[in-house]
Amino acid sequence: MTLRVLASYHYHRDTDLAALVHDLGGNVDLFADSGAFSAATTGVTIKLGDYAAWLRHWQPLITVAATLDVIGDHRATAANLDRLTEAGCSVLPVFHTGEPWDVLEGLCAQHRYIALGGLALHAAGAAKQKALMAWLIRAFKVARPYGTALHGFGLTSANLVRHLPFYSIDSSSYTMGQRFGLVYLWDARTLRMRSLFFRNPADVLPNAALVRAHGLPPHRLLDRNFMRPAAGSTGADRDLLTAGCARAYQFMEGSLTTRHRVPAPPLPRAADQGTKVYLALSGARDQDIAPLRMLLEEGVR
Repeated sequence: MTLRVLASYHYHRDTDLAALVHDLGGNVDLFADSGAFSAATTGVTIKLGDYAAWLRHWQPLITVAATLDVIGDHRATAANLDRLTEAGCSVLPVFHTGEPWDVLEGLCAQHRYIALGGLALHAAGAAKQKALMAWLIRAFKVARPYGTALHGFGLTSANLVRHLPFYSIDSSSYTMGQRFGLVYLWDARTLRMRSLFFRNPADVLPNAALVRAHGLPPHRLLDRNFMRPAAGSTGADRDLLTAGCARAYQFMEGSLTTRHRVPAPPLPRAADQGTKVYLALSGARDQDIAPLRMLLEEGVR
């Protein structure tokens, strides 16, 4: 079984990625990213030389990597792309919302695989999604004549991706259920991500078959102490829930790949059809890794 994981330099500059890949069974499709957006929101500066050294060090493990983008400055992003290429790093260009369309035209003329950034801020809420969909449709219209494949950073909204033939997307949304008392389940029939309140019989029981299909025992989700540390809940509950949600995004990948069948771009390690869904990994602690490790088992118990 292949696990698709996105690891950013911002979070994993000190992580032993070889040990991480080994811990996840060895068969890991690894997308490397600078984490520029996360760094910017926390006031951290990423040095291009440090990022280049990190990419070169872990290059044997990396399927694909993205450039060090500068949000709001397409010229600086382009300069970083050139400098990383000169430093021996094979990286994807990144085009952001709000940048001139002729920039994307130029990138598509030169590259067969490009990442779209700045999407996550526009993916929440019906009004924002409508505007984002219009922007994405235009991006695909620009890319199509060149045969350029697209990656969507931080984008797993089913309302968008079921209609758009991305080659790859990524998100950390699978980790969010525990924050909101929710379990995420992929409904392959409707191509929608369902969200149910755990501990709520009215949500869980009518969807028991779907819950089980994600490797989650309904009786565990309905336990009144589930995910309540004050009542004795342990990390096992968190790992179980997060693993089930991660499985939902794997199921999403299966549905989207069947629907879109996007050919792989001409990269040495990008042989699979898309849409590929990468699980963004924001740390290397056991609580980050354990849910993904559970996906390697025959079923989440």
